[in-house]
Order: sequence, then C-alpha cells, then structure tokens
Amino acid sequence: MTIKNTVSLLLLILLWQLSFSQYTLRVVVTDSLTHEKLEGVAVLLSNTTQGGLTDSNGIAEIKNIPSGLQTFEISYIGYNKKLTSLQFPMQSTTPYPIHLLQQESDIEEVVVTTTRVSSRVEDAPVKVEVLGAEDLQEESSLKPGNVSSILGDVSGVQIQQTSAVSGNSVVRMQGLDGRYTLLLRDGLPAFGGLSGGLSILQLPPLDFKQVEIIKGPSSTINGGGAIAGLINFITKEPGDSTEAAFVFNQSSLLETNLDAYFSGRNKKIGYTFLAAGTHQFAVDVNNDNFSDVPKTTSVLLHPQLFFYPDNKTKIRLGISVNYESRLCGDMRVIRGESDSTHQYFEKSITESYGADVMVTHNFNKQQMLSFKGSANYFNRNFQTNDAAFAGGQWSGYSELYYGLTHRRHNFIVGANYLLDLFNHAPGDTSGFHNYNYHTGGVFAQYSYSIENKLSLQAGLRGDWHSAYGFFVLPSVAMLIHATHELSFRVNGGSGYKAPNILDIASLNEDITSFIATSALQPEHSYGGTAEWNYRKFFKDKELSLFINQTFFYTWVQNAIIETYNLNSTYSVSNISGGAATLGIDNYIRISKDPIEVYAGYTFTYPRKNSDKLQPYLTLTPIHRAAAVVSGKITKHWKIGIEGSFMGPQYLDDGSKTKPYVILAASVQYHVGHITLVLNGENLLDERQTRFSSVVLPPYTHPLFKQIWAPVDGRVINLSIMVRI
Repeated sequence: MTIKNTVSLLLLILLWQLSFSQYTLRVVVTDSLTHEKLEGVAVLLSNTTQGGLTDSNGIAEIKNIPSGLQTFEISYIGYNKKLTSLQFPMQSTTPYPIHLLQQESDIEEVVVTTTRVSSRVEDAPVKVEVLGAEDLQEESSLKPGNVSSILGDVSGVQIQQTSAVSGNSVVRMQGLDGRYTLLLRDGLPAFGGLSGGLSILQLPPLDFKQVEIIKGPSSTINGGGAIAGLINFITKEPGDSTEAAFVFNQSSLLETNLDAYFSGRNKKIGYTFLAAGTHQFAVDVNNDNFSDVPKTTSVLLHPQLFFYPDNKTKIRLGISVNYESRLCGDMRVIRGESDSTHQYFEKSITESYGADVMVTHNFNKQQMLSFKGSANYFNRNFQTNDAAFAGGQWSGYSELYYGLTHRRHNFIVGANYLLDLFNHAPGDTSGFHNYNYHTGGVFAQYSYSIENKLSLQAGLRGDWHSAYGFFVLPSVAMLIHATHELSFRVNGGSGYKAPNILDIASLNEDITSFIATSALQPEHSYGGTAEWNYRKFFKDKELSLFINQTFFYTWVQNAIIETYNLNSTYSVSNISGGAATLGIDNYIRISKDPIEVYAGYTFTYPRKNSDKLQPYLTLTPIHRAAAVVSGKITKHWKIGIEGSFMGPQYLDDGSKTKPYVILAASVQYHVGHITLVLNGENLLDERQTRFSSVVLPPYTHPLFKQIWAPVDGRVINLSIMVRI
C-alpha cells in the first residue's frame, strides 16, 4: 500500500470515528434577574428524548450528543422557553451558562436611561421607578387627554390642582412644591417657565413608551431644578413593522379626545407621528355660576424622524407644535351673556413650538458619545376682565457627554448649556420684567459595580448662572444586594433653584396676581433617600411579592414660599430657616396571574421653620394612601378598582382641611385590534365645594380659596382604541 493510500485510509477512519463520537454537555441554569441557580429545569436535545433536569446547584448533564451544531430546549414553569444552539465538540469543559427570563418580570427588565447609564431597574444605584409601555397603553384608553392621572397613582407623587376655575395642575413629589420637580422629555427640559402649570395637561400618554421617575435629589446629571426629583417622559421609537393607533374618548364632563399615532421603519430611516386634539365644554359642577372645568380647545402635533446610518449611530429629529385656548370664569360671560354683574373671565391662549435633535454613536461596546439639543418658543396671552399678561419665552438646551465602560467601571463626563429668555408683548399689564439668563454646566459621574452584589456611584456638577453665579452639586449613591431577595439603596445629593418670579407664577392660572415682596435669593437643597427592597417568588414562580420602604429627607435653604392673601393675590419671598420635608414612602405589590394587587402609604412631615403660627408647608397631606386591584377575568375582559385616601392638609391661613377618599373603577373589553374601556373617576363624587365655596364675592372680580381637593367631581368616560 502506498503512503498516499495509507494516509487516505487513516483520514477516513478518523472521520468515521468523529461522525459517531458522542459528547457530554454540562449546563448551569440561572434566573436572568436574580442569578439564582434554578433546580428542576428541563434541558432537552431538540427532536430527541435525550435530556435531563438541573439539580440543586442548577446543573444538568446531557450525554451521547452527536457532533455538529445541536439545538437544546430549556424550559421551566414561570419562565420563557429558550432555544440554544451549540457546536460540538466544544472547546470548554466548564458548565455552559444559561439565563432564563421570568414571565412575571417584564417591567423589571426595562432598561432605564435617565441616569445616562443604560441599566436595568434593579441594577441602578439610584432608584428609578418605571411606568412601562403596557401601563401607558392602558392609560391611553382610560385617560387619553394627559398623563396626570397615571402619575397620581404613583406612591409619593401628588397631582395638585392650582386653579379653582381652569383646572391647572402641577406635580408635587415628597411634599415639595411643583416647581422643584424637573419635567423632561427624552432627557430634554422642554417644559417649565410659562408652560409650568399646563405641562402635564398637554402630554397624551399615546406618545410615550415609558415614564421614568426619580424621587429625591437628582441634580448632578440633570441640572439644578431637580430638587424633589424628576420625571422623564420617553417617546416611542419605530419598531420593525408599521404601527398605527387611534383613540376616541368621550366623558360625562363633555370632554372629547381624538388621538392618532403612526410609526414605521426600514433599514435606514424611521418615523413616528402623534396628532392629538381635545375639545372641552365649560362645566359648572356645583351650580355656583362659575366654571369648575374650563372651555378648552387644544391641538398637538409631534412628528419625529429617525436615521440609522450604520449599526453604531442613531440620529433623531423632532418637531412639536401645540396650540391651546382656555376660557373660564363666570358661566354667563362664557355663554356671551355678560352684564354689569357678570363680568369675570379668564382667557388663556398658548402657542408652543419646539425642535430637538439627538445623536448617539457607539464606538464599541465600551465607548459612546451622545449629543442632544432643543429650542422651544412658548407664547402666552392671558386676560381677565381687568388685567392682562402677554409675553413670549425662548428656551434652548444643548448637552454633550461621553461614556466609557471598562469591566466593572463606568465613567461619564459631559457639559451642557441652558438659555432662558423672556420678553413682554404689547398689551401686558402684569409688570413682570424681561430677562435673559444663561447657564453653563459641566458634570462627571463614576460608577463601580459587582454584579448582584454591589453598585457604587459618585457624581459632581458645576453650574454657572449668568445672574446668580457658581453652584457646586455633589452626589453619591450605593446599592447593596444582601441576598437574592433583599437589597438596600442609599443616595444623597444637593441642588439649587435660581429664583424666577415668572417660573413660580406660571404654576398658577392667574399669573397677574403675584407680588415679589423683596429681591429673591437662590435656593440651595440638601437631601437623600434610604430604602430597602424585598422580592420573593412562590409556588413555581406563579406568585410574586415585592415590598419597598423608602425614607426621604430634603432641606431647602432660602426656600421661596408663595403665600395666598385674602385679596386673591400671592406674596412671594425667601423665608429664613428654610423648609424641610421628611417622611416614609411604602408600597407592596402582589401578583398572581391574572390578578395584581398594589397598596401604598406615604407619611410626609413638611416644615417651614420660620413660621411659629403655621409651621407646615401648605397643600401637603401628612398621610396619603392608595390601593389598586386589577386583572383579567376572561380572555377579553379586564377590570380594575382603585381607591386613595388623602389626609388633612394645612392652608396658608393656618386652617386644616378635611380628609377625603377617591374611588375609581374601570372595565375593559379587548378583541382583535379593538379595545373598549368604560372608566369611572371619583365615583364617590368628592369635591371641595361640598365642604365650602371656592369662589367668594365680589363676583365682578371674585376671590378664590386655595384648592386642596377636586372640584370637577364624578367623571365617567367611554373610549375606543384601535391598533393596527
């Protein structure tokens, strides 16, 4: 036999042996969230009966595996099934890791971006609460007009109505005034200033994929205004397929909403487009001849274009246009029947135009560069029968930051610039001064993490304000995973708020009624939170329990307090001794498909140390509780019941309000692409006007009491959503 034939024979023998070789696979299966090793997981070689179950260490061994590419099915009750393909023979002899995703934990797997570090909710050193796509889709059916209702369901967040006749509302967090909560859209400060009291009433939930909420000091990365916390509304991005959604809603308070959303994408270009319209008739709920709900017409357009030059770069361009007209006051005047007695009205016309750009480039898995910028113009014309406000506000924001991740380390460095400019318009009688403010800032943040054990974070910001000088804002945060079920978080930081009487006044409707009693000084804040979380799954993951308890404290030095006067004006001044809020925020969530139960309780102790007669911050309930039960009762039907308790609040005159209870319920029917919802809010018809009148004579220019409870009463609405 020749050498050539001998070699060929040996190769054939080797190939024959390899083709019939049998291999062994060892895998270790863990929970993708807790990394707990799972016992009893089935690992099966596809299209065979070969397989095994994991032991108490999460390890399974499968023998007699042929060579070549093989696919394995991994399944476990309460987890999503997983398919894994492996090439045999394998190079490594260590157990192959497999992570399973819990079916019950979709919301916890959401990636949050507000902290500038994309991470899961559980892994962020700073606590971020998320209202996800499912929550917002449901809210689009329940209350399609704006997001105020769903925000009010969050423990520690209070939606405070500020006007007796117009319905304006602000977001209060941890007992502090609404202007201490920073509102963002896609990380950009598109709200505030002249739009402060209107912002959350102009945001339809259909436009957003998630809302991220941080309670407590959040200024180091996001700017000085986030003293009480921040809310970041993150708009939708186009998916792989074309999407369209239409919502029509009609309420018993004569409000009609019509919203439409479209999105689509190919390989290089995508788009989203929201169009929302609202028409509301004026309604006098308590028959005192003054509107409790204003006559409103509003239109919002928000188109966005997305460009994907390559798999590392994303560019987004957006435009927003919003027009709103409100008329409220004496119902005779609204109907065009004014006379010498019936004269009072408030008419507000607002127009806003905005453009924004966001560019993200990932050099590799470790490095990224991000730029975002926006320009907004907000024009407001407000009139009463004897006063007027007219003016326009320009605001601009730009930010550039660089992120680097190296193993357990993460670095962020960045800079931003903020422009805030206001000019009077002809016809203005309010006496507000024109201003032109510029703020430049630099920030840095360092994070260190050991997976499922420890996360540390430290940050520092320096801001220079053109009128009030330099501010330094440090922050620290820490997350400890004590066990798979128990974790602890603690964070602290500082913030500031540059005084702006226009910013304060715009949170209320009658912008002409504010008086600054002296030159205002900047406010400085120091605070933090400490919390523990417990998560446990029972009965093969069918039942889950989550408990959170957070302790919070914030002190505002040189706090600016607005005081309501008997003549319906507001005095605004810094107070000596500052103001402080401290308390405990608790909630518990129990889920067992298809039912979910949520209960929360917040205790807040709000103080202003300089006032011996009335030492409490006004319009902050010391006790607040809420509970929600929801779930599917059949394939097509879903129900929800919600109740909340609002404890006594203190008013500027030292009086104490009565507690009240709000009850709501909804029934949802879903079939195919159509969802029908019958929703009832404030079913017990709790109203402040049941306790006392909110409008006082003289009626030609009435005096209004502080608003501490709903004035619109019971509301029933029916909506239909069609998704294509």
